[in-house]
Amino acid sequence: MSVDPLYLGEHCSLSTCQTLDFLPINCSFCKEVFCKHHHTPYNHGCKCVPDPEKVTPKTSTPSVPCAICNLVDIVNVICEECRKTYCMSHRTLEQHKCPSIESTVKPKAVAPVISTSKGLQPKRKGAKSLALERKVMLMKMKNKSSGPGSVPQSERLYLNVLSDSKQCNYHCSSRWTVGRAVDAIADHMGLRNNNDSASAPQLVMEFQGEAQRMGEELSQCLQSGDTVTLTYISPS
Repeated sequence: MSVDPLYLGEHCSLSTCQTLDFLPINCSFCKEVFCKHHHTPYNHGCKCVPDPEKVTPKTSTPSVPCAICNLVDIVNVICEECRKTYCMSHRTLEQHKCPSIESTVKPKAVAPVISTSKGLQPKRKGAKSLALERKVMLMKMKNKSSGPGSVPQSERLYLNVLSDSKQCNYHCSSRWTVGRAVDAIADHMGLRNNNDSASAPQLVMEFQGEAQRMGEELSQCLQSGDTVTLTYISPS
């Protein structure tokens, strides 16, 4: 099972940064990918510029202003969804309130219906619409998630965790077992965890109403963006 089929963005190519950026920018000289802080030749010390002495933060000036604030920024960023140009401050879908988010998140007042032999049924969302909705949700989870910083970005599995009245977004390693993830999340959320005692109520992880096996690897039963519930069951 793929760990993160909707993995977004790329890491900054600058060795001292390597930040995960959801809208990375290619340098026009060396063609490497950089974050918003290091995309200019000046800021990443580009070695492919013909004359390094002329490389300054003001090397290029786009002619198309931001569709929100009319600012002419150092680099043009064109949204892949609405195809409009934005400055660095308004480049993300949420920052410029992209219509693609609104059409995905906001339900219509009256759902369209189609006629079938079994009567009228609501029209289902298409695969493209569902994929975009999941992509936006996963982007929000990544921005808000807690979890050990020692887990490599390539191994991270992002989960929406519910337990009673508590909720959090947490990233684990896809190589962890379910039991290890339960222990780590319980510690983070401050949940009572007596799984080391056979006579005490056991804290388990449920996905779609089914308890997951504690010894199973997360990559075999879950994927990024899934919602799981931590709940207690009586010892057998």
